[in-house]
Amino acid sequence: MISLLIDTSNRPLSVAINKDGYCQAEINTTVKKTHSATLMVYINELFKMTGYKREDIDRIIVARGPGSYTGVRIGVTIAKTLAHALNIPLYSVSSLAVIAASSGMEGITAPMFDGRRGNVYTAIYQLECSTLEEVMDAGYMKLETVLDSLKAHDGGVVLADAGEKFSSGLETFTHAVPRISSVEKFTSILRQEDVHQMVPEYLKVSEAEKNWMERTQS
Repeated sequence: MISLLIDTSNRPLSVAINKDGYCQAEINTTVKKTHSATLMVYINELFKMTGYKREDIDRIIVARGPGSYTGVRIGVTIAKTLAHALNIPLYSVSSLAVIAASSGMEGITAPMFDGRRGNVYTAIYQLECSTLEEVMDAGYMKLETVLDSLKAHDGGVVLADAGEKFSSGLETFTHAVPRISSVEKFTSILRQEDVHQMVPEYLKVSEAEKNWMERTQS
Protein backbone atom coordinates (compact mmCIF):
# COMPACT_ATOMS: atom_id res chain seq x y z
CA MET A 1 0.00 0.00 0.00
CA ILE A 2 1.54 3.27 -1.16
CA SER A 3 -0.04 6.43 0.24
CA LEU A 4 0.37 10.11 -0.56
CA LEU A 5 -0.28 12.25 2.52
CA ILE A 6 -0.96 16.01 2.53
CA ASP A 7 -1.38 18.66 5.26
CA THR A 8 -1.57 22.36 4.40
CA SER A 9 -3.93 23.32 7.22
CA ASN A 10 -1.81 26.04 8.76
CA ARG A 11 1.56 27.80 8.42
CA PRO A 12 3.51 24.51 8.32
CA LEU A 13 3.25 22.31 5.25
CA SER A 14 3.75 18.56 5.41
CA VAL A 15 3.67 16.05 2.55
CA ALA A 16 4.86 12.45 2.48
CA ILE A 17 4.81 9.18 0.62
CA ASN A 18 4.42 6.10 2.82
CA LYS A 19 4.71 2.44 1.92
CA ASP A 20 2.76 0.02 4.14
CA GLY A 21 2.49 2.76 6.75
CA TYR A 22 6.20 3.60 6.85
CA CYS A 23 7.62 6.85 5.52
CA GLN A 24 9.56 6.62 2.28
CA ALA A 25 10.06 10.35 1.80
CA GLU A 26 8.64 13.49 3.35
CA ILE A 27 8.95 17.27 3.15
CA ASN A 28 8.05 19.38 6.17
CA THR A 29 8.34 23.16 6.20
CA THR A 30 7.40 25.93 8.60
CA VAL A 31 8.40 28.89 6.46
CA LYS A 32 5.87 31.50 5.41
CA LYS A 33 5.29 30.57 1.79
CA THR A 34 2.07 30.27 -0.16
CA HIS A 35 1.00 26.62 -0.08
CA SER A 36 -0.71 26.94 -3.44
CA ALA A 37 2.65 27.77 -5.02
CA THR A 38 4.68 25.05 -3.29
CA LEU A 39 2.44 22.03 -2.69
CA MET A 40 2.59 20.47 -6.16
CA VAL A 41 6.30 21.30 -6.39
CA TYR A 42 6.93 19.33 -3.20
CA ILE A 43 4.69 16.45 -4.28
CA ASN A 44 6.60 16.15 -7.54
CA GLU A 45 9.84 16.21 -5.57
CA LEU A 46 8.61 13.27 -3.48
CA PHE A 47 8.01 11.29 -6.67
CA LYS A 48 11.55 12.08 -7.81
CA MET A 49 13.04 11.04 -4.46
CA THR A 50 11.14 7.76 -4.26
CA GLY A 51 11.09 6.84 -7.94
CA TYR A 52 7.33 6.29 -7.74
CA LYS A 53 4.91 7.53 -10.37
CA ARG A 54 1.46 8.93 -9.72
CA GLU A 55 -0.02 5.67 -10.99
CA ASP A 56 1.77 3.83 -8.16
CA ILE A 57 -0.23 5.64 -5.46
CA ASP A 58 -2.94 3.46 -3.90
CA ARG A 59 -4.65 6.09 -1.77
CA ILE A 60 -4.45 9.71 -0.62
CA ILE A 61 -4.75 10.94 2.96
CA VAL A 62 -5.37 14.64 3.56
CA ALA A 63 -5.78 16.81 6.65
CA ARG A 64 -9.36 18.10 6.48
CA GLY A 65 -9.03 20.90 9.06
CA PRO A 66 -9.54 22.82 11.20
CA GLY A 67 -7.03 25.51 10.36
CA SER A 68 -6.54 28.37 7.96
CA TYR A 69 -9.52 28.58 5.60
CA THR A 70 -7.25 29.04 2.59
CA GLY A 71 -4.68 26.49 3.76
CA VAL A 72 -7.20 23.73 4.41
CA ARG A 73 -8.95 24.38 1.11
CA ILE A 74 -5.69 24.11 -0.87
CA GLY A 75 -4.79 20.69 0.55
CA VAL A 76 -8.29 19.28 0.26
CA THR A 77 -8.73 20.54 -3.31
CA ILE A 78 -5.44 19.04 -4.51
CA ALA A 79 -6.17 15.75 -2.70
CA LYS A 80 -9.64 15.48 -4.25
CA THR A 81 -8.34 16.34 -7.71
CA LEU A 82 -5.59 13.72 -7.56
CA ALA A 83 -7.85 11.04 -6.08
CA HIS A 84 -10.42 11.63 -8.82
CA ALA A 85 -7.84 11.72 -11.62
CA LEU A 86 -6.14 8.53 -10.40
CA ASN A 87 -9.43 6.85 -9.41
CA ILE A 88 -8.11 5.90 -5.96
CA PRO A 89 -9.61 6.10 -2.45
CA LEU A 90 -9.47 9.37 -0.53
CA TYR A 91 -9.11 9.46 3.26
CA SER A 92 -9.11 12.40 5.63
CA VAL A 93 -7.75 13.04 9.11
CA SER A 94 -8.28 15.88 11.56
CA SER A 95 -5.49 18.44 11.46
CA LEU A 96 -5.50 18.32 15.26
CA ALA A 97 -5.00 14.57 15.22
CA VAL A 98 -2.01 15.07 12.93
CA ILE A 99 -0.36 17.21 15.62
CA ALA A 100 -1.15 14.67 18.35
CA ALA A 101 0.27 11.82 16.27
CA SER A 102 3.31 13.84 15.21
CA SER A 103 4.28 14.70 18.78
CA GLY A 104 4.72 11.02 19.68
CA MET A 105 3.79 11.92 23.25
CA GLU A 106 1.92 9.18 25.08
CA GLY A 107 -0.89 10.09 27.44
CA ILE A 108 -3.24 13.07 27.21
CA THR A 109 -2.49 15.91 24.80
CA ALA A 110 -4.44 18.90 23.55
CA PRO A 111 -3.18 20.11 20.16
CA MET A 112 -4.45 23.55 19.27
CA PHE A 113 -4.39 26.27 16.65
CA ASP A 114 -5.14 29.94 17.15
CA GLY A 115 -8.78 30.78 16.52
CA ARG A 116 -8.47 34.57 17.01
CA ARG A 117 -10.46 36.71 19.41
CA GLY A 118 -9.16 34.72 22.36
CA ASN A 119 -10.37 31.37 21.02
CA VAL A 120 -8.60 28.19 19.89
CA TYR A 121 -9.35 25.19 17.72
CA THR A 122 -8.62 22.15 19.81
CA ALA A 123 -9.42 18.59 20.83
CA ILE A 124 -8.11 16.22 23.47
CA TYR A 125 -6.42 12.96 22.51
CA GLN A 126 -4.99 9.99 24.35
CA LEU A 127 -2.10 8.16 22.74
CA GLU A 128 -1.11 4.72 23.96
CA CYS A 129 1.27 2.55 21.92
CA SER A 130 -0.38 2.28 18.51
CA THR A 131 -3.75 3.71 19.54
CA LEU A 132 -4.78 7.36 19.24
CA GLU A 133 -8.21 8.12 20.69
CA GLU A 134 -10.12 11.40 20.66
CA VAL A 135 -11.43 11.85 24.20
CA MET A 136 -12.86 15.35 23.66
CA ASP A 137 -14.43 16.29 20.35
CA ALA A 138 -12.71 18.92 18.22
CA GLY A 139 -14.19 22.37 18.65
CA TYR A 140 -13.77 26.13 18.59
CA MET A 141 -13.65 27.42 22.15
CA LYS A 142 -12.09 29.66 24.77
CA LEU A 143 -8.65 28.58 25.93
CA GLU A 144 -9.89 28.41 29.53
CA THR A 145 -12.53 25.88 28.53
CA VAL A 146 -10.05 23.36 27.17
CA LEU A 147 -7.64 23.91 30.07
CA ASP A 148 -10.48 23.07 32.47
CA SER A 149 -11.22 19.96 30.43
CA LEU A 150 -7.57 18.91 30.68
CA LYS A 151 -7.80 19.13 34.47
CA ALA A 152 -10.76 16.78 34.34
CA HIS A 153 -8.51 14.30 32.53
CA ASP A 154 -5.82 14.54 35.23
CA GLY A 155 -3.85 17.11 33.28
CA GLY A 156 -2.10 16.78 29.97
CA VAL A 157 0.19 18.55 27.55
CA VAL A 158 -0.86 21.43 25.32
CA LEU A 159 0.67 21.13 21.83
CA ALA A 160 1.11 24.21 19.68
CA ASP A 161 3.35 25.78 17.06
CA ALA A 162 5.83 28.13 18.73
CA GLY A 163 5.92 30.17 15.51
CA GLU A 164 2.22 31.01 15.77
CA LYS A 165 0.92 33.98 17.73
CA PHE A 166 -2.06 33.06 19.91
CA SER A 167 -4.72 35.69 20.54
CA SER A 168 -5.80 33.71 23.61
CA GLY A 169 -2.51 34.49 25.38
CA LEU A 170 -1.38 30.85 25.38
CA GLU A 171 1.93 30.73 27.26
CA THR A 172 2.68 27.21 28.48
CA PHE A 173 2.84 24.56 25.77
CA THR A 174 5.06 22.05 24.02
CA HIS A 175 6.16 22.96 20.51
CA ALA A 176 4.73 20.60 17.90
CA VAL A 177 4.23 20.85 14.15
CA PRO A 178 2.64 18.37 11.74
CA ARG A 179 4.42 15.41 10.20
CA ILE A 180 1.62 13.90 8.17
CA SER A 181 3.65 10.72 7.59
CA SER A 182 3.00 9.73 11.21
CA VAL A 183 -0.80 9.36 11.03
CA GLU A 184 -1.21 6.26 8.89
CA LYS A 185 -0.52 3.77 11.68
CA PHE A 186 -3.47 5.16 13.65
CA THR A 187 -6.22 3.69 11.50
CA SER A 188 -9.02 4.74 13.88
CA ILE A 189 -8.49 8.43 13.06
CA LEU A 190 -8.65 7.96 9.29
CA ARG A 191 -11.99 8.50 7.58
CA GLN A 192 -12.76 7.37 4.05
CA GLU A 193 -14.36 10.13 2.00
CA ASP A 194 -16.51 10.43 -1.10
CA VAL A 195 -14.20 12.35 -3.42
CA HIS A 196 -17.13 14.37 -4.78
CA GLN A 197 -18.81 15.10 -1.43
CA MET A 198 -15.87 15.78 0.87
CA VAL A 199 -15.65 19.32 2.26
CA PRO A 200 -13.11 20.91 4.62
CA GLU A 201 -13.82 20.81 8.34
CA TYR A 202 -13.52 24.39 9.51
CA LEU A 203 -15.47 24.05 12.82
CA LYS A 204 -16.33 27.74 12.49
CA VAL A 205 -17.83 29.61 9.57
CA SER A 206 -15.75 32.38 8.04
CA GLU A 207 -16.80 36.02 8.36
CA ALA A 208 -17.72 36.03 4.67
CA GLU A 209 -19.99 33.00 5.12
CA LYS A 210 -21.50 34.49 8.27
CA ASN A 211 -22.29 37.78 6.50
CA TRP A 212 -23.77 35.89 3.52
CA MET A 213 -26.04 33.83 5.77
CA GLU A 214 -27.20 36.96 7.60
CA ARG A 215 -28.04 38.67 4.31
CA THR A 216 -29.91 35.67 2.88
CA GLN A 217 -31.89 35.08 6.07
CA SER A 218 -32.93 38.69 6.61
